[in-house]
Amino acid sequence: MLTVACDNMDRLICVEMRRKGLPVGFKSVLYDCARAMSDRPLVQAAAELLNVSPAKVGIVTGAAVPDHMPVGENDGPFGAVVLGEALTRIGHAVSIFTDGSCATPIQHLVDRRELDIEVVSLPFNDRNEQERIANAQDILVAIERLGGNANGSLHGINGTCRDAFRCNVDHLFRTHAGLGRRSVAIGDGGNELGFGNIQERLVADVPELAQLEKTGSTSGIFSTVETDVLVVANTSNVGAYGVAAALSVLREDLSLCHTPEEETALHHVGVGLGLADGATGRRIAVCDGVPAAANAAVVLLLRNIAERALAPPLVREF
Repeated sequence: MLTVACDNMDRLICVEMRRKGLPVGFKSVLYDCARAMSDRPLVQAAAELLNVSPAKVGIVTGAAVPDHMPVGENDGPFGAVVLGEALTRIGHAVSIFTDGSCATPIQHLVDRRELDIEVVSLPFNDRNEQERIANAQDILVAIERLGGNANGSLHGINGTCRDAFRCNVDHLFRTHAGLGRRSVAIGDGGNELGFGNIQERLVADVPELAQLEKTGSTSGIFSTVETDVLVVANTSNVGAYGVAAALSVLREDLSLCHTPEEETALHHVGVGLGLADGATGRRIAVCDGVPAAANAAVVLLLRNIAERALAPPLVREF
């Protein structure tokens, strides 16, 4: 039942709800490539990796753009806090690592839920600090965090370079992997950490999304950084919610699931904290162009899938 439920969760979180002006029609390609590399549904693989004895888990998130999204977008922080809460509930010691410009709203989100989660500002491209973090964390989780392409550069979904202001954490993840430790990445565009698992196939299958000429890279916008598990979703937040839902089925604990009421609240709280919709750069109750109500509906369905999976067998008497 776990695999059936997680397969349905995978499909649900990949329902594309993009508006015109953003890349449309690519989500199924990203998912199919990632799923072909996994022997089980993606959210199940992530949940099973995280379902271990109490460990130190570092979540890396945050995506700010000066003059447009100065304290970051809301995709990533919501998922980091929701999944982080679920992980603390099963005994993990969780820290969230982000750029200094993104730290304050994430800290407010953590405090609002009264969570014992440390929010840490990453010094800009400090490789020594990244090595220290890699040594300190048993598991790393990236949520909506850009990874470097074949040139080592970070690019937005439209091919714009982010190197001047976004901390590059490729060294953190590669150092961590070199220590024999495991990682999960959750992304929605191919340019995030973890898509190194499938970047060669993506370049071949969706060259128009890769934008090779604009980026000057053989992998285009696609990240070359690999992780043990890659979860693909319509938005990275929804991907994190899917992992939490899978974890709830795996541990037979529905309380680990996110709720639609909290999802709606997060969108409105995020506006007050300055978090922006990544599609428009506006401070509105929308995530990557998807309104709060639609995201809450997805959360409701994730919770329903988990609930049905955990319910006792139905005895049909007719």
